[in-house]
Amino acid sequence: MSTPTKEASTVEDEVSADEKEDWILKATEMVDWLYDFCYQHYPTNPEERISDIEHQISSCIKVLDLIPQEKRQSEHERSTFAYLKGRLYNAVPDVYKEEAERHLEVATNLNPLFLDAWNHLGMCVAKKGDYRRAKNCFEFVLKMDPTSMVLRQLAELELLFSPAAEDPIQQLGECIKYAQQTLALDNMDGRCLYILGSAYLTSFYLTGGWNYDNLLLSLEAFEKAEKIDAMKSHPNLRYDCAIVNRFLENYKRTLIGLSDAASPSLDHLHQVNVTLQLLDRIEGLLQGKSNDKSKGKCKGKSKGKSKGKGTETSVSSLIQSLATIDLNLSYNRATINLLTEGLNKGIAVIAAVRCLVKYEYKAPVYYLLCDADENSFVLIVFGIQKEAIKQGDQVTLLEPFCKFVDFDWEGKHYQFKSVRVNLPGQVLVNGNVVSPNFVIRESILFA
Repeated sequence: MSTPTKEASTVEDEVSADEKEDWILKATEMVDWLYDFCYQHYPTNPEERISDIEHQISSCIKVLDLIPQEKRQSEHERSTFAYLKGRLYNAVPDVYKEEAERHLEVATNLNPLFLDAWNHLGMCVAKKGDYRRAKNCFEFVLKMDPTSMVLRQLAELELLFSPAAEDPIQQLGECIKYAQQTLALDNMDGRCLYILGSAYLTSFYLTGGWNYDNLLLSLEAFEKAEKIDAMKSHPNLRYDCAIVNRFLENYKRTLIGLSDAASPSLDHLHQVNVTLQLLDRIEGLLQGKSNDKSKGKCKGKSKGKSKGKGTETSVSSLIQSLATIDLNLSYNRATINLLTEGLNKGIAVIAAVRCLVKYEYKAPVYYLLCDADENSFVLIVFGIQKEAIKQGDQVTLLEPFCKFVDFDWEGKHYQFKSVRVNLPGQVLVNGNVVSPNFVIRESILFA
């Protein structure tokens, strides 16, 4: 696309050179170009991005003001001029501008059926934090002309205000509904795909992290959005997709995505370090497995005690005790090496907890376990507090989802097996279901 300063100068020359040219058409093309620029311009410095956009807005407003008064005499021309000027002031991402609201109100007052002006007025007051007025604007447009654009705006509005809503899950459901309606009209709407993926991810966060299906739906939407040319340079999309991949234990894709999302406005370098520190700690604990066997001790030690078991519990005695665990007849007992990658229906794995894998966040929780064949593996759990499972506990995992991690990154090889469970009832600790006191029901958004 054009350089940040080129397009407005071109339009200025055209508007000045040809008085017979339709100024509305030329000015609309200029404003449309500016919005395309805003959605695709992501320099490494976020302050530079805003500066470039504001510079372009200033240049475009100067061009618009060159249009002679005699060409703005009719009601249609005056409302269009106000609308275009309001759009220009409203182009700064996530920033409310009083000038934008004022000009867009002029446009809607001059022409109460100017749907594009109502749509942009809704976008403007949403930035102001006025959810109800924004929704009224969008719903008026939707009633008059149900286009994909206004449906997408409604979806984005519901997503933006969902965390503070009285019923955030219901509001996210509204977001998903509008997004799906948008995509039914235009399945190549990359921005709407990003909104849809964000809605599923936010719902996953707000419900404690148990809904595995929402993770998959979020990843599906994000990956479709990444294939749209206009979204390929969008760092937030790459970043969010990478975080979902980390939750799904697609660690190499996580690291690649975070590296591609290179923007100082995001903590991508920190997230790369968190991911690598987690993987290094898991690898370090797994490599200490032979020492565990020879010394008869669990290398990782807890500061507290676990249901009467001291921190010096031997691995061998823990393993021997696994045979005493009763298992529901509807499940077949298996060790980690007998699991297939993916969901293992009708299977139960009984293992002893070697230790908690400590890292920066409270969710998900990682543990190192050892099965009856003395095979160590990783357990990843969402939706419970880390205190629910302690070193020395006997854990029964019903219908586990198994992941084979095997990849190289910057000269280091990571290889291990992990298991996750997606519902609290799939985890039995010392033969009992996890206490409701340990189940996380609140948001893990800032975990």
